[in-house]
Amino acid sequence: LDAALAVARARVGADADKVRLAVVAMGKCGGHELNYVSDVDVIFAHEAADGVGDDVSLRVATQLASNLIQVCSAHTGEGTIWPVDAALRPEGKAGALSRTIAGHVGYYERWASTWEFQALLKARPAAGDLALGRAYVDAVNPFVWKAAERDGFVSDTQKMRRRVIAHIPSREADRELKLGAGGLRDVEFAVQLLQLVHGRTDTGIRQPTTLSALAALTRSGYVGREDGEAMHEAYAFLRRMEHRLQLYRLRRTHVVPDDEESLRWLARSLGYLRDPVVRLEKEWGHQRIEVRRLHEKLFYRPLLDAVARIPSGQAHLSAKAAEERLTALGYADPKAALRHLEALTTGVSRRAALQRALLPVMLEWLSEGSDPDAGLFGFRRISDALGATPWYLRSLRDEGLVAQHFATILSTSRYTTALLEREPEALRLLGHDLAPLSAEALTDEMVARAARRR
Repeated sequence: LDAALAVARARVGADADKVRLAVVAMGKCGGHELNYVSDVDVIFAHEAADGVGDDVSLRVATQLASNLIQVCSAHTGEGTIWPVDAALRPEGKAGALSRTIAGHVGYYERWASTWEFQALLKARPAAGDLALGRAYVDAVNPFVWKAAERDGFVSDTQKMRRRVIAHIPSREADRELKLGAGGLRDVEFAVQLLQLVHGRTDTGIRQPTTLSALAALTRSGYVGREDGEAMHEAYAFLRRMEHRLQLYRLRRTHVVPDDEESLRWLARSLGYLRDPVVRLEKEWGHQRIEVRRLHEKLFYRPLLDAVARIPSGQAHLSAKAAEERLTALGYADPKAALRHLEALTTGVSRRAALQRALLPVMLEWLSEGSDPDAGLFGFRRISDALGATPWYLRSLRDEGLVAQHFATILSTSRYTTALLEREPEALRLLGHDLAPLSAEALTDEMVARAARRR
């Protein structure tokens, strides 16, 4: 980047001295995590030299930035290994290629989306005027550590993750190493979400690199030791797999091939010499399941430790940290939520043990509804009434669709929750497709019920 900027300055000529330009690394470049054929994400910030007007400084900064991008792209022709991408800048590709620090701050104060603050976690001065780059990072950092307090923080982050998964072509969903369920993005998303929530008051967990941040979260107790080690191992495996996959013919891809020849090459490059394809598929499948399990667990299960004092290797949050996490999840009354969790999980009974196992994923599903507080309260009321009934918790534990539909109803409709309290046997129906019946199917159902009654 520095070499390309030097070439850009030579191209622009004497006007280059009219502006200070900082190149701020973002994404994997910002976190020192580049692949062999990664995009190099950057943001440009500039300040006018003494006596130079704003219009002139913007024009020159834009010339320098665009020439820098061209120089990096032209170096290896059409098959650029590390193309520079400035799309993470304010307003994306529609925005100015470079802004002053004041211009960046004005945008982040008024218009930025939650995901843009999440992206700034990895921002670092990389080239050009490093002092100006440090000033840019210092200016935007306060916005990053207030992001979890924004209205819609939870729903925005959830929508972003769902949108990423929804855009994966169906034929590639099971082979997507980066964006799919149990992939690299699940690890990064969980780590960054924990940083955004707890990094507001704990500066020790603000590292830009994923594994360094995970280690800091583990040391500080936000992630249990065993979970932190398992997540580290899974992420390292997936990144090695990603590196080897991209070295194969130097292609920018995250889709694991399904043909025998390519899979054998990939497996042998990772050290699997006997039955390489079978062993690779088995290990990859194991790590995907582990990542998905930990992704769901890291953000939710420590809440239970905070209220139930479970003797385990999980992280032990303080009551204040647990309240912060519940607030970030969208609970309007975190103190009441903690009381419900304590009532549901305290004790050594089988019921308390089952509810401790269920609640991490139930909390996630409840937080996706319009009223998580009412959902958790409804779950407590129904569990108090039915907890000793053999089929109730067993159905929630063993039939995932029942639990998910149950959580959706609880956090969406108080009326339907009240109906379930009066008619708890209806919970058994939640394992079926809940799409409305057609008129014809409804008629057939009513006729069948009438016949059964006769």
